[in-house]
Amino acid sequence: MSRKLLIFVTLMVLGSLSSTFSFAQRVVSIGGTVTEIVYLLGADKQLVASDTSSIYPDKANQMPKVGYQRTLSAEGVLSVHPELLLLTPAAGPAKVLQQLKETGVNVVSIDAPDTKQGIFDKVSQVAHALNLDIAGKQAIDDIKQAFDELAIPEAWKKRPPRLLFVLQMGGAPMVAGQGTAPDALFHLAGATNTVSNIKGYKALTPEAILLAQPDAIVVTQQGLTRASEQAIWSLPGMASTPAAKAQRLISLDALLALGLGPRTPQAIELIHQQLEDWAP
Repeated sequence: MSRKLLIFVTLMVLGSLSSTFSFAQRVVSIGGTVTEIVYLLGADKQLVASDTSSIYPDKANQMPKVGYQRTLSAEGVLSVHPELLLLTPAAGPAKVLQQLKETGVNVVSIDAPDTKQGIFDKVSQVAHALNLDIAGKQAIDDIKQAFDELAIPEAWKKRPPRLLFVLQMGGAPMVAGQGTAPDALFHLAGATNTVSNIKGYKALTPEAILLAQPDAIVVTQQGLTRASEQAIWSLPGMASTPAAKAQRLISLDALLALGLGPRTPQAIELIHQQLEDWAP
């Protein structure tokens, strides 16, 4: 056998072993967007468990759960014997993550900003951790194409609609300001976050609503199920807003609204559809 052929065969064998090892890993994914990307890459056969925020696709609801991403326990995660733990920066507590690392579990944080480029980075990071870089590149190309096919409504170019995202309607309502996934989603859709003067999530107050004067309220479908639509319009200060006067309410699946993941183009399209009758 020639030296070149020997090198070629050796590389092929190593590549095969690498691929086999990748698909032999027992993976636990923490965070709905991370889990969604694992499925997008076709690596769900490696998944042995996920957390309770992993609600898409439907198959993700049928696998074992190891708790909520912010309140994990070492015992819960280790009970499914993972080799690789993929998680978001929101996962914790830190003490638990350290315990998991000390047991030999490979812990990989999927960390990217809530931006359009951040979506691509998340896919790339998950793909690399799973040794599926080629599949990751193809997925990114598909997402980019979906973005390219979107068009901002003509009416929005005159004046973008002012949107207000309200979270936890069944408890203490909060609004999403700068640095949040809804804020990024609104900008990508061509809309304005009417509370972009605040950072992060803040308590919703009557004064804030009166100052914001939103054209539409955005909520999660899960939140709308827990609280009625009337509960939204009954919030103090809401009645005098353009959104309430027009009864203009947008509902999105929680992962679409808060995850800023691969289906963000679909979330933008849904916003456009639910505001198709809006005009400045």
